[in-house]
Amino acid sequence: MRPRIGIVGNQYIGDSEIFYHNHATYTFQGNVTAMTQAGGIPMIIPIQEPQLAASYLAGVDGLFLPGGQDVSPQLYGQQPHRLLKQTSLTRDRFELALFELARQQRKPILGICRGFQLINVALGGTLYQDVSLRGGSQAIAHDQAPEFLGNTATHWVTVHGELQKPLGERLFVNSLHHQVISKLAESLIEAATADDGVIEAAVEKDGYPLLAVQWHPEMMLDNAKMRALFTKYLAFF
Repeated sequence: MRPRIGIVGNQYIGDSEIFYHNHATYTFQGNVTAMTQAGGIPMIIPIQEPQLAASYLAGVDGLFLPGGQDVSPQLYGQQPHRLLKQTSLTRDRFELALFELARQQRKPILGICRGFQLINVALGGTLYQDVSLRGGSQAIAHDQAPEFLGNTATHWVTVHGELQKPLGERLFVNSLHHQVISKLAESLIEAATADDGVIEAAVEKDGYPLLAVQWHPEMMLDNAKMRALFTKYLAFF
């Protein structure tokens, strides 16, 4: 049987024009398409209270933490900076509960963008609340200009270790994030870096079935190497 992949849904709770101003729980179609093409059965998990995490996780074989709001800085011991954008502690706490249970049960985990950042925080790492706060070179626009479509690659990353087989040594990626990894969690290994040193991907040291990337491969599925990331994740099953 194809593995069932639980994709945590995002929430839109503003004055939505989507359908009579109703709030919405959703995921990008690219997340669904990517998982289906790679051989999984995507199942969207709505954001709920942490005590419901076990019931939702029981219905899936793997966990996918996608992009979305900034991770709340209180989770890694910092005060909010003026450059912090929208956060959702409700989502943070629910995803953390799902993540901890998935690890206990050794269910494969995929993180993209915010998902990577949340995984890093969950394992004891920290974030820069805005890429400008890390200092050094600002030559790479990690939060790419709005005139670029999400499927447009804007900077290169150098790929390390086991990800070189599916991705090669250099990969041209899109970039839609303003927060970046500060301290990488001790249990994680860098698997890709941007030319300015920003960590762009990671895997776990002990061989746990976990893969996390900072860019958005689900928006670039015309690229075989982006599809290969999802294939690598599904190979964990």
